[in-house]
Amino acid sequence: MDIGVVIVTYNRIAKLKKALRCYEKQILRPAYMLVVDNASTDGTREYLETWRAENSDYKKIIITMTHNTGGAGGFYAGMEKALGLSAEWIWLADDDAYPRTDTLNRLSEYYEALDSDEKSDISAVCSAVYNFGKIHFAHRNYLEVTAFKVKMTESTLGDYKKETFDFDILSYVGSCIRKDALLKAGLVEKNYFIYRDDQEHSIRIKKTGRLVCVTGSIVDHDTPPFDAEDINWGKFYFKRNDFLMIRKHFPIHFFLFRIVKRGIQDISFLSKNSKELKKMYCYAYKEAVMNRQGINKIYKPGWKPESKKNGKE
Repeated sequence: MDIGVVIVTYNRIAKLKKALRCYEKQILRPAYMLVVDNASTDGTREYLETWRAENSDYKKIIITMTHNTGGAGGFYAGMEKALGLSAEWIWLADDDAYPRTDTLNRLSEYYEALDSDEKSDISAVCSAVYNFGKIHFAHRNYLEVTAFKVKMTESTLGDYKKETFDFDILSYVGSCIRKDALLKAGLVEKNYFIYRDDQEHSIRIKKTGRLVCVTGSIVDHDTPPFDAEDINWGKFYFKRNDFLMIRKHFPIHFFLFRIVKRGIQDISFLSKNSKELKKMYCYAYKEAVMNRQGINKIYKPGWKPESKKNGKE
């Protein structure tokens, strides 16, 4: 199994260094390491030039973006470049994802043990994602579709007691996608900027073949738990892109039902959300209805709610 690695990074040089060391220790050597630097300002560019000059048994490639294009834009650039490289499989991960020594090898062992028909049915083989020593179930999800709504449910502990399990929705953390599947499904929606880009992409990739999680292949993800109470700019994209994803892939009544139901929860007088969060979500709903993508002129990296600007929190 010939695997090329694509990592997207932005202003997390310490985590990036740790991640790159993990790939240097892999039993199965990657065919190449491709790092997309999303215009970092913390010394990442200089560090990567030094890293590239170091001797290695795999090819090192750096793509330096002219501005921060978000995770979606970074992975788009990385995938686009990887399609022109030799490896049949493209491993995707953030700069805070640390594969264990045998992570890539375990994926390869599983895949190579299959017969030719079984191999041809698979579009992605993925690792289990652990966060602070525990399985992070939200990285491998199922899609449930009823007459009026679409629901994503997380993988379960029972899934991880098996050697492998099939699922519907992946995150890019520790996912190895066949190049042919990307050519058929297309690349990530780069104008999502951040959040839901990998989930939307999963729906297209799944149409080309199976998504399989190999539970003995593990990636440790160094990211803090989601804070439902925090108000940050990323929540705008999480909300807007969720609607855009439903609008793109399902009949229009799914989108309308979701807008109405979530609107009551998020922005109506019945909602318990703060005034600032309601305002953010109103913008997200408006852009979804108008089918807009890209970076919002208000909610972008660096944005803070008024309460934090005024020192109230």
